[in-house]
Amino acid sequence: MVSKKEMKKIAISMEKDFEKNINYFSELTKKQEQLSNRISNLRLFFALAAITGVVVLFAKGYKEFGLVLLVAAIVFFSFLVARHHRALDALKRAQCKVDVNQRYLDRISGDWTRFKTDGNQFEDVNHPYTNDLDIFGPKSLYQWLNLSNTYYGGEMLKDLLSNPTKEIDSIKKRQNAVRELAESFDFCQQLECEGRLSKGVGADPRKFLSELEGIEKPFKDSWTKSIFYLLPLFTVLTGVLFLLKFPIPPQVPLSLIITQLLITAGGYKKVTAVLNTVHTTKESIEALVHLSRTIEKESFKDKYLSRLRLKLFHNNEPASAQAKKLSKIAHAVDVRYSGLLYILLNSTLLWDYHCVFAMEKWKKDHGHSVKEWFQVVGAFEALSSLAVVERVNRNWTYPEFTTDRMNFIAAELGHPLIPQDRRVCNDFTIENNLCVITGSNMSGKTTLLRTLGVNLVLAYAGAPVTAEQLQTSLMDIFTSMRIEDDLNSGISTFYAELLRIKKIIDYSQTKKPMLFLIDEIFRGTNSRDRILGAQTVLRTLGKDWVIGLISTHDFELCELEKEGDINIKNYHFTESYVNNQIRFDYKIRPGRSETTNAKYLMKMVGIELPD
Repeated sequence: MVSKKEMKKIAISMEKDFEKNINYFSELTKKQEQLSNRISNLRLFFALAAITGVVVLFAKGYKEFGLVLLVAAIVFFSFLVARHHRALDALKRAQCKVDVNQRYLDRISGDWTRFKTDGNQFEDVNHPYTNDLDIFGPKSLYQWLNLSNTYYGGEMLKDLLSNPTKEIDSIKKRQNAVRELAESFDFCQQLECEGRLSKGVGADPRKFLSELEGIEKPFKDSWTKSIFYLLPLFTVLTGVLFLLKFPIPPQVPLSLIITQLLITAGGYKKVTAVLNTVHTTKESIEALVHLSRTIEKESFKDKYLSRLRLKLFHNNEPASAQAKKLSKIAHAVDVRYSGLLYILLNSTLLWDYHCVFAMEKWKKDHGHSVKEWFQVVGAFEALSSLAVVERVNRNWTYPEFTTDRMNFIAAELGHPLIPQDRRVCNDFTIENNLCVITGSNMSGKTTLLRTLGVNLVLAYAGAPVTAEQLQTSLMDIFTSMRIEDDLNSGISTFYAELLRIKKIIDYSQTKKPMLFLIDEIFRGTNSRDRILGAQTVLRTLGKDWVIGLISTHDFELCELEKEGDINIKNYHFTESYVNNQIRFDYKIRPGRSETTNAKYLMKMVGIELPD
């Protein structure tokens, strides 16, 4: 067992590592800012000096020297522009890594709730458990974990948290992958920064991908297609010969230019339909280049990660290089939005059509692979997100799974989203039984239910759990905790709860292993019906393939423990009073509760009750 003192030492050590990284990248940021400013000033000074020198040389009649200086100045100025661009790029990456490390500190301190990406788009009140366990939305598990920036990264993390493959071999593969990524911090922060610095990376690419996978060609006839190569050749050739004073009538190149403009205009609509695909997703393609290159450069010991990485290679050519070719086509298409240049290139080279031909060839060679590339990047982002758990909690453990019986056996189990200095952990065991949890208001009943549920979500995803030890069965999770009415559909809170409980009972009839977590069952009706209804639900769910917890204020449910036809155990939370103040220790104890605090809490807020 790890003592609280040892846990504190581990936490301090982790914080120091992140602080050390922040200091390093902060210093690097300052150096890159200084370098960027120096290059910017040098560029300005050199431009002024070069312009002055060229003007003076031309004014004094040294035109040859003036031209040489002008060419040399353009070359050197271009070098400075490229160097300045690299300096700015390095500056952005250093700043990003400062923020990445700061976000890890925020996860440790509890300040992570300010993170913008919280997965609210995945909230679903009808899901068996995600809404009740705060898996998505503000202050959620997803918000705490998420490192993904791409569409598929977010989707895959969502699936791991809401619908993971619950097979022991699959979970172990994910666990091993997460273990290695937890130690590969440089890789993970680089992957995160590449995503955060890429524009349009979070856009849904599915429409774009389906178009890339399509095999329809706008120009199928090879003979017709050859015209688009011959016309530019003759146009350029006759134009050059005319300029070189060969006996070529000007009408010849002129007529060819007009012909190409007419062809461009005639096929504009058809060509636009093809080229818009790559133009509108240019930023996503650029992001794919950078993200896939980051993965390709890394080597992994874990077989699962290595196989994932290999999917980025085809015929020994990396996805980043293949995507770079598509990126170049996208930049070529940008000419369409450059007025005079667009007219010039299409009137002489039929530029649009050659962009289409390049797209056709690229789609034929690589179009079927792009979706897999995006998915591989997304899988690395999702697994890197799960690695966050171990990276900020070195004392947490990877659970073990059993298929022998229905159980959940945990030592020092706590809620992962509660900061360590406020987290209270409990040993808790369920073995082929149901549990009735009693206790006064605010004593910890609901938190216990959520603690079990959230840790199972992490366990099945392949991440460590907030415990020193956990052995559990593979079960489908169902909850009934945060029940809301639906006025538009005319559904009251009580009726909404009935529908939720009905889903749990219906699923239990499938005889698939399941865990249920029900908080304050039937709170919306009178005590007699509530107790009778709760007893019926517990008897109905008392199956060999079902375990679960119900929290309640109705002590009558604790009497079910004495019945021989249903395996139920009672647990409770309690409180104490010190100097006229209520105190909770949030420790779970066997047996039913013997205390209530409603009257005391009413008195605390100023509601005086008669004795």
